[in-house]
Amino acid sequence: MSELPPLLPRFPHGGPTSEVFKGLDFSVNANPYGPNPALMRALQEADHAQYPDPQYRTVRDKLADWHRVSHSEVALAVGASDLLHRLVRAFLAPGGILLSVYAPFGELDRAAALNRAKVRVTTPENALNEICPGVSLVYVGHPHNPTGHRHSEGEVQALADACQSADAVLIVDEAYAPFLPASRIPRNASLIRLLSPGKAHGLVGARPAYALAAPEMIARLDNLAPAWHVPAGTAAVLATLPEAGGFLEETLGRVREDARRLAEALRCLGAVEHHGTPYMTLDLTLEVGNAATVAAELLKLGIRVRDCASYGLPDRIRVSTRRPEENTRLITALKTVLQGGKHG
Repeated sequence: MSELPPLLPRFPHGGPTSEVFKGLDFSVNANPYGPNPALMRALQEADHAQYPDPQYRTVRDKLADWHRVSHSEVALAVGASDLLHRLVRAFLAPGGILLSVYAPFGELDRAAALNRAKVRVTTPENALNEICPGVSLVYVGHPHNPTGHRHSEGEVQALADACQSADAVLIVDEAYAPFLPASRIPRNASLIRLLSPGKAHGLVGARPAYALAAPEMIARLDNLAPAWHVPAGTAAVLATLPEAGGFLEETLGRVREDARRLAEALRCLGAVEHHGTPYMTLDLTLEVGNAATVAAELLKLGIRVRDCASYGLPDRIRVSTRRPEENTRLITALKTVLQGGKHG
């Protein structure tokens, strides 16, 4: 029994819990103007009565043509979490080291722990010096959640080159990349791109995700996937992505402007870190000292936010923009809670 994976609690990610919540949810980093109608049609019209093609050849061909790669360089998944768990199993041995630039997404941390591997957190300034033999995986949020930091093309290239020299794999998590101006990711045999377009298209419940990497790396990921691991509806969403970009052109400009205005409004309540993503953090150190307390009080008012303790930022909450009138309700509720914390 000692060789079995340890039993570990789930990481909080924002969004629904086991309790019914009918308020305003600012804890989910998704396009508030979604879901994309074209992707919803694909989801609803998929053939759920039949098994999908076990190789998903049509879906992979469409994504490959879109990204100008071969179908053998595409792996499909149900959410980026699936890919992260498979990456750990494929490339991170028990006792190995996963290096994360800033705190990793919680599911990656959990996957490493299940595999009895070690997670080391670093900064963008120190990352290159810490990629060395013994480090098997390097994780970069591009942009990072919750800080919003994004590496330049040259920085990503330097990280990929360092990983190649150290026989490590560089994971570039692009879950929130569509919300920012386009950034070219260099092709490198040591680099794997994770794309989870449900955020930008406002369709997170369908869990569409895929990876782009060298064929050898994709083969290892596919080897760890069970048969028919992507349901027909999610596969249909992925196949429709190349023709569904009009929705992003129509909505992402509004998302960026709404987020900018929300960040400005929050600055009267504390220090805000925002780099153009739909989400931002508010530092409450000088107000009440415990972001979890603020999150709990907001929940009583029908507003859900994400405290950042699991990211090593216990004095911050993360909020992701909703529509303008809903953002106004958040500001009002925050002022109520913070005034209570000062005077209660």
